[in-house]
Amino acid sequence: MAINKFLIYEFRPLYLTLDRIGPFQQKIYEIDFTDKELRPCNFFMLVAANGFGKTTTLDIISCLLGMLDDPQLSHLGHEDLDRQNGRAQLDILLRCYWHGADHQVVLSLFGGTLGEDLSLKVWAANDLEKHSAASWHRAGYTRRASGTLSPLSTHKTDELVADLLGFIQFNKGQVPTAFGQSAFPAPTTLSFSAYRDIPNIGSQEIRRAIEQPKYWGYQSLHQFSAHSTDWHYSLDNLLVWLKWLDDGRFEQACKLINSKVFSGAEKFLKDVQRDPPEAIIQVNNDETTFHRLNRLSSGEKNLVQLFLRIGAHMTQNTILLIDEFDVHLHIRWQFKLLNALKELAAQKDANFIVILTTHSTEILETYTETLDIKEEGLVKGGHFIKDLK
Repeated sequence: MAINKFLIYEFRPLYLTLDRIGPFQQKIYEIDFTDKELRPCNFFMLVAANGFGKTTTLDIISCLLGMLDDPQLSHLGHEDLDRQNGRAQLDILLRCYWHGADHQVVLSLFGGTLGEDLSLKVWAANDLEKHSAASWHRAGYTRRASGTLSPLSTHKTDELVADLLGFIQFNKGQVPTAFGQSAFPAPTTLSFSAYRDIPNIGSQEIRRAIEQPKYWGYQSLHQFSAHSTDWHYSLDNLLVWLKWLDDGRFEQACKLINSKVFSGAEKFLKDVQRDPPEAIIQVNNDETTFHRLNRLSSGEKNLVQLFLRIGAHMTQNTILLIDEFDVHLHIRWQFKLLNALKELAAQKDANFIVILTTHSTEILETYTETLDIKEEGLVKGGHFIKDLK
């Protein structure tokens, strides 16, 4: 395979089909990520009552997209796929450069107990035509009776799938070259749980060195935990590392955080200190008053966590998953974050997909009222999970 001759222009979810997963037990359930014109959305809101499957849906999307960079997968990461009889299919509209020409196809990612019928959703010629796709391709893993996973035969027999997986797996671990404006074409998924705290990384006695942060390199999936007190995983280590690189990325990170989080506030991300190495937040424009990241308000921590991780790990083809994006945020900050995420999705120089869940009545009402109003660069959509019986 000529790795450098495979490029990905677009990587956009179309449909997710779930069977015997979480609350989706009674019937096969489909979530449609397209708008009324069948265009794949780049800004999508998922809504449901508690216990109806919002978090489960994001978890399954993460599992299916996370398998792309692992040629010897031992588990998918969700109990219903790994040990129960659950199965899932995520359909992707893939536009790529391959074999010297541009192609638009549907790629279906599978996981779980698939049995003889590998497909929850079969793509006939007329279905492909609706999305201007020339062909249907399949990738994924099926669980055997022994519990082990086996890749679908198409990983080797379908040349496009083999080259796509080879391209992604070849690039695994490649270090980012920019902050917030990556030209790296391989697709990545950035998944955030509803808990986006910045914990105290411990006492000054814990060894802190200028070392490459954990998960610094490219992965098809980054799942961000808010509870790790490991120095190598911390935002402090990330900022210290960016500062040490001395190539402008630290300054870009500060600019992003200060504009998206601290605009209008009497505090800002100023610098990192040497002993102990950590980020410093200046307060009230007082050169002698600083505090650590973990002393920010819960809402500020939420936003700092989001924007630093997005800036550090986004690629030209990014799928951003945020569970309960409004958690710990005042209503004014909920709209501030909503608008900032819309800006990311609407940017012209990247294929950025935002999928959110929310409990905010105000956000939901506003989003519903403006769903059919055109906003430049946005293809908006949403889904209300109901009637699971």
